[in-house]
Amino acid sequence: MSWTNDHVPEIDIDYDDEEAKQTLAEISAVLDKNGFGDAGRELRIRSARALTAGERAVDVMADKTVQEVSTLMRERQYRQTSYHPGIYAFDHKVNNQHMVDRLKDHKDGNKHRIYTDINNNGYNYSQAFEFGLLTRKYPAHHPFEDAANHLNLHSGNGSLDDDVSNAISRGFD
Repeated sequence: MSWTNDHVPEIDIDYDDEEAKQTLAEISAVLDKNGFGDAGRELRIRSARALTAGERAVDVMADKTVQEVSTLMRERQYRQTSYHPGIYAFDHKVNNQHMVDRLKDHKDGNKHRIYTDINNNGYNYSQAFEFGLLTRKYPAHHPFEDAANHLNLHSGNGSLDDDVSNAISRGFD
């Protein structure tokens, strides 16, 4: 792996509900237009509740992912007998605990981008921790990949889809 920032590990969690919002708004308008009483208003209320519950489910999954990645980082810290708090190298150089502290969850609507922004002289250190450095005999630890696999985020119908579907269903109850 090169000493560039081309392979910074991150996990993107995205749930697009725009199509659902549009469809439910159109159905509500048809119900209102054709005189179905309060059915259109009731559908709008339940839709808003369901979509809010869906957003919360996405937020919960992002929180679980951040927790999982940080736990794996802590468990897989690069250990060296002379490398501990209080030692100049530990306190002043990039290390895994600093990386855990710099783990970010950037949220933009229903999209979460989970990454670390810890760097050493412009080099994002998290990619070395994720993929390893063969030239330095530094092992790969894969906290991002393992967290995504454990939480089933890679599959098209993983636990995120189930959680959002259940949350939306509860919103219509």
